[in-house]
Amino acid sequence: MIEHPEAVTLAGQITETLAGKKIGSAMRGNSPHKFAFYNRPPEEYASILQGQSVLGSEASGSLILVRVSSGHVVLLGGGGERILYHASAETVPAKHQLLLSFSDGTFLSVKVQGWGSCQLFTPEGLEVYPWYAKRSLEPTDEGFTREYFESLFANLTPDDKRAIKFFLISEPGAWGIGNGYLQDILLAARLHPRYRAVDMTKAQRTALYKAVVQVIQRAIGLKGRTDEHDLFDETGGYARLLSAAAAGQPCPACGKAAILKESFLGGAVYTCPECQPAPPKQDRRTQKTER
Repeated sequence: MIEHPEAVTLAGQITETLAGKKIGSAMRGNSPHKFAFYNRPPEEYASILQGQSVLGSEASGSLILVRVSSGHVVLLGGGGERILYHASAETVPAKHQLLLSFSDGTFLSVKVQGWGSCQLFTPEGLEVYPWYAKRSLEPTDEGFTREYFESLFANLTPDDKRAIKFFLISEPGAWGIGNGYLQDILLAARLHPRYRAVDMTKAQRTALYKAVVQVIQRAIGLKGRTDEHDLFDETGGYARLLSAAAAGQPCPACGKAAILKESFLGGAVYTCPECQPAPPKQDRRTQKTER
């Protein structure tokens, strides 16, 4: 799944590789996909994008915004997508959800794996699109300070049931962080994903803030995770400490306990019982309705 480090990598590569290229044709996918998100019929993608030039791209959380000369924005990312540049037609996939053909004989393809966005907005339409409009600060924003992070906890009431997993990736969330990086962040902060956000001490919140910034910055420097691909189909260099491969293995932090795997809030979580002790059962309210 594309998260902020992968979005930053892809957006930078799109700008470096595609800026100035003229779109000869645009196809809104030749293969139906139930979870490929579109917002216009195929003919509008073709008519709006044909003849336009790519201006550049930027990351917003896990989203990738590709801007073209008409003022429109192609919104990609946010899920599981393979976004690839092709120097010739020979490597273009047989099935795709978006294909931009450039006048110089090169291509950009988008293939959705799981779910993802291939939408085309005006700037005004993008600003009111709920997925984008709800954005908060990314860990790489200048404003993502310790004070800002602390303010996210300010309105919690004693009966707030949100676990730190939900709090960090859903509401209020750190824009661009998903379950992929969450595991390593919580291990670095020595926090269990079931721990209620309202129960955290100031020291724990500080540790969590540092872990968020350090893990995401390191992953950006390594161009994303080793199980994700960039524009040129190369994998990133960030090897996750906690993933399915770590289950049952000694903790990479303490080397003592074996990593546990369990399902929680719609996905798997991996924890070290030594480094990340689970909260007392009386505080472990199931939170089944939080998603």
